[in-house]
Amino acid sequence: MQRNPVSTPSASHVAPDGRPESELRVAAVTEEIEVGVKSTETGAVRVRTVVHEDLRPVSVSLRSEKVTVERIPVGRAVDRRDLPRQEGDTLIIPVYGYVPVVTMQLTLKEEVRVTTTGSVEQSLQNIRLHNEEVVIERRKGPDGEWQREDPPQA
Repeated sequence: MQRNPVSTPSASHVAPDGRPESELRVAAVTEEIEVGVKSTETGAVRVRTVVHEDLRPVSVSLRSEKVTVERIPVGRAVDRRDLPRQEGDTLIIPVYGYVPVVTMQLTLKEEVRVTTTGSVEQSLQNIRLHNEEVVIERRKGPDGEWQREDPPQA
């Protein structure tokens, strides 16, 4: 706090009408305040994740296909070429060739039959599963012990 005195007129001063002025004293006071913020650690929180890993048997469908190839001799004369055709699960691919006779004649020598059969079997496979857990810990004060915080019940 600081006081600043103000000059005061004395009795020797004369007012404009010629009579002496009375003494007048005025004091001025100046107050100053300083505002600030001080940070104080009252506790802390840390969050981390923990990955748990374990092997569990899981039932998996395994699909496989088996292909059988048969060569069927035909030896029949034909007038034109046929395109490969599908009969059920079997793809039939005609194979042509020219055979010398008195005259040239197109002959179906053989058919190649490609049959596909599928199967599905159940198999038990060990698969590595990952599960993450979030761990939240708090402490009171800057040097307190870390305390684990339990998750809310769903």
